[in-house]
Amino acid sequence: DLGRKTAAHAHGPEGAKRAIRAGIDSIEHGTFLDEEALRMMRERGTFLVPTLSVRSGIKESKFPPLVAQKAEAAMKAQDAMVRRALAIGVKIALGTDAAVYPHGNNALEFVLMANDGMTPAQSLRAGTSMAATLLGLQDKLGTLEAGKLADIVAVPGSPLEDIKATQSVFFVMKDGVIYRNDRAPH
Repeated sequence: DLGRKTAAHAHGPEGAKRAIRAGIDSIEHGTFLDEEALRMMRERGTFLVPTLSVRSGIKESKFPPLVAQKAEAAMKAQDAMVRRALAIGVKIALGTDAAVYPHGNNALEFVLMANDGMTPAQSLRAGTSMAATLLGLQDKLGTLEAGKLADIVAVPGSPLEDIKATQSVFFVMKDGVIYRNDRAPH
C-alpha cells in the first residue's frame, strides 16, 4: 500500500471482484456487476462510480444496428445494477469517463443517478461529500463547513426538488471569486 487511491475500470463481475479483493478504492462503470460483487463492495467499503453519462455519447453515435442494440442492453443492465447497488448499500460517487467524452456535462450524471433511484439529495452527495471521501479529501472539501474549501454553484430553484436545476448554472464561486455564466437562461 503506497497510500494512493486506486480505481478499476471494470464492466464485468469477475474482474471487479478481483480488484475488490486486491483492495481497489473504486469500481468505475460496473455495468454488469452481480449481487456478490456489490455485496463485496459494501463489506469492503469499495465505491461505485457508475459514469452513467457516457451513454450520452453512445446515443449520439452512429453505430451499426447490432452494436446499438448491445449498447442499449448494456445501459439497461447498468441502470438495474445501480438500483441493486443502492438497495444493497454500496457507496456511490459521481464521476465521468474523463477524456472519453467532453468535460462540462457533470450535471447530466446527477439527473441519470436520480433516474436510477437515487434521491436528489443522494445524487448531490455523490458529487460532493462522497466524491471527496473517495478521493481522501473529505477534510478539505465536499461539504460546506468552516475551514474547508467552499467552491459553490448557483442554480435556479432547488435541486432537492428538481435535480435538473443543476444543468443551469448561473455562476460558480471559486476561492471567493464569482464567475458568471452568461449563457445560462435567466
